[in-house]
Amino acid sequence: MDTGDPEFLLTRPEELRAALFELTHPDSHILVRDAADREIAVLILGADRHAHQFFWRPRDYAGADFGETDSMGLLSGGSYYFHATAYGGVQIRFRVPRPGVIHFDDGSAALVSAFPEQLARIQRRKMFRASLAGAAYRGKATWHPPEQPQPLAFSVRDISVDGVGLRAELAVPGLPRVGDVMENVRLDFGELGSLSATLQVRNVYPISGQPMTQPEPGQPAPAHVSLTGEPPLSHLGAVFLDLNARQETWLQQMVWRLERGAQRG
Repeated sequence: MDTGDPEFLLTRPEELRAALFELTHPDSHILVRDAADREIAVLILGADRHAHQFFWRPRDYAGADFGETDSMGLLSGGSYYFHATAYGGVQIRFRVPRPGVIHFDDGSAALVSAFPEQLARIQRRKMFRASLAGAAYRGKATWHPPEQPQPLAFSVRDISVDGVGLRAELAVPGLPRVGDVMENVRLDFGELGSLSATLQVRNVYPISGQPMTQPEPGQPAPAHVSLTGEPPLSHLGAVFLDLNARQETWLQQMVWRLERGAQRG
């Protein structure tokens, strides 16, 4: 596995179900290996959020009832290891004990397993970003510039394990410049947790309530009056510096929860 791909373990039932649901996409590729190291391609048919079970069967089903016709030996092992690539490239790995069998009214059958106790979900960093615009969750950030009496307050617009987009009710000249390093920035996501990090500014630009172009360093700001009376609003984009493996893991898990919250909303 690429060490740049953060991995984290899911243990909450709703998160386990969400990850299993990803694997119901027809373009998912799922392999199951038993204790004898036999491997077979399978499909995940669905997950029951109330019973905490999911249903699966071989991709080459051929009408097996998994009794006397269990030619693949899927009920002969003690544990089964799932290694899957979901639609979009997410890798999902987990282990379950020997499954049961369920028969449907149309005469077909499937294997049924309880949700795993834990599930590893790995996703490439560059694909992983959550927007908080209109989301149920809100994030805020604070940073106390050196030699200034008051900290700066931001709202979090979007976030990934690479960087974060912040909004501030300040004009651009009142914010750090491109290339500046912001140490001990506190990112707070309420019940989802918080993180203290060092950021490096990559871009700063006005959103509203101020001139849309800014003067060169050392030049006076142009006179400006907001026709709507709205306060200034600016965007600051920054990248994380020196996150350790534990912080990256926590951050990816938190971002994924933000994404799930936005989808439910």
